[in-house]
Amino acid sequence: MNQNNILISRQLVGTMVVLSLFTTACAKEQETATAPKAIPVKLQTLESATLIDSTQYVGYLESQSRVALAPKTEGRIIRLFVKEGDQVSKGQKIAQLEPTKQEEDVNSAASTVQSRIAALTQAQADFRQTQAQRDSAKADIARFQADLANAEANARSKEADLQRATAEEDLAKINYGRAEFLVKEGVQPQQDLDNNTRNLNTAKANVESARKIRDAALASVQAAEGALQAAINNLQAANERVKAAQSVVKQAQANIGEAQGQLGSINQNLIYNTVFAPIDGFVGDFNQKKNGDYIKTGEELTTITDNKVFLLNINIPTEHYNRLRIGLPVQLINADGTPRIKGEVSFISPLANENAQAILVKVTFRNDGSLRNNQYVRAKVIWDQKPGVLVPTTAVTKLGGQSFVFVAENADTKDGKTSLVAKQKPITVGTIQGQAYQVLGGVNVGDKIAVSRILDLKDNTPISTETLESQKVQ
Repeated sequence: MNQNNILISRQLVGTMVVLSLFTTACAKEQETATAPKAIPVKLQTLESATLIDSTQYVGYLESQSRVALAPKTEGRIIRLFVKEGDQVSKGQKIAQLEPTKQEEDVNSAASTVQSRIAALTQAQADFRQTQAQRDSAKADIARFQADLANAEANARSKEADLQRATAEEDLAKINYGRAEFLVKEGVQPQQDLDNNTRNLNTAKANVESARKIRDAALASVQAAEGALQAAINNLQAANERVKAAQSVVKQAQANIGEAQGQLGSINQNLIYNTVFAPIDGFVGDFNQKKNGDYIKTGEELTTITDNKVFLLNINIPTEHYNRLRIGLPVQLINADGTPRIKGEVSFISPLANENAQAILVKVTFRNDGSLRNNQYVRAKVIWDQKPGVLVPTTAVTKLGGQSFVFVAENADTKDGKTSLVAKQKPITVGTIQGQAYQVLGGVNVGDKIAVSRILDLKDNTPISTETLESQKVQ
């Protein structure tokens, strides 16, 4: 090749090199000009949360303490001490009724008590009299016993006198017979016979007199025995009269007790003219009753409701029966879905409703002042709680039934630097809890996920942190 051709070739190579360098520079400028700009997003760091397995139901509240006030007596209302809706304390006066009829009953019962007290006084006097008669009969017996003893002693003495007189008569008879024989034989003179005859007649007279005296003494014994028996009979009768009088006294005392009991009961009825609050609570409707109206015994005047503790009645399907237990937590839910008061299951019906195939469950709640009797509310029965992760519903996108979130990750650029990109990751979600999904898999605690401009993001989209947030999703 000649010198000119070599020169031309070198010129062409130089030109090509210059063109190549220019083309490369233009390509770099074009590449720099078309590189995507990072999208500013808000990030949220996932933290450990409590996953709640729950079911919502609607039930109605009933106060655990509610009483209907009805007077135990009838009468006209003369005063109402409270107004409907007032908060009252136990024992506070609610209403007062006119006591006219009860006062008349009290006066009548008091008169009955006094009458029966008088009857008792008379019965006690009769009892003391019969006791005196009994004591007199006892004294008579003692006296007649002494008289009988004296009469018996006298009779025995007179019997002895009769025996002596009889013995003397027998001796006189013997002496008379001997004297008569001796006189006939001429041994003794007639005078001896006459003396023995006189002695015999005297002895016979003495025997007859002693016999009469003895018989009189025996008659005195019989009379004393009769008087003693009469006294004994009189004592027995007196004892019976004492017992009868004592029974009358006891009956009179019982009558007084009965009358006093009736008086106390009627006095209690007089107390019933004032109606008191039996519990703490709020006064209900007076059923259009006002001062001057007449109210019957047992007729409802108003109600007192204690709103401190409520029972929520909910019907839970029978398929959840095995999950029910006493103490199971339940939370009331506001209309906007936010939680309210917490309670717990306090009663589970042993029977299921045949038509509804549901079980009545009662849940006890302490009132925070917002609950009312017979109010319908939404409640969430919390079956189970466990640790897990919650993702805001606004951070989740769905495609073909699959849920995704964008996780912020660091990525290397072509120039060897590190940038933040959004990685689209599929996740498995459970039920919605509040404003978040329960995550069953796909992300972990500590991951940073995009919670804004989700529709502007794609996989590997460069992002920048507008605000880096870290909060626990409830």
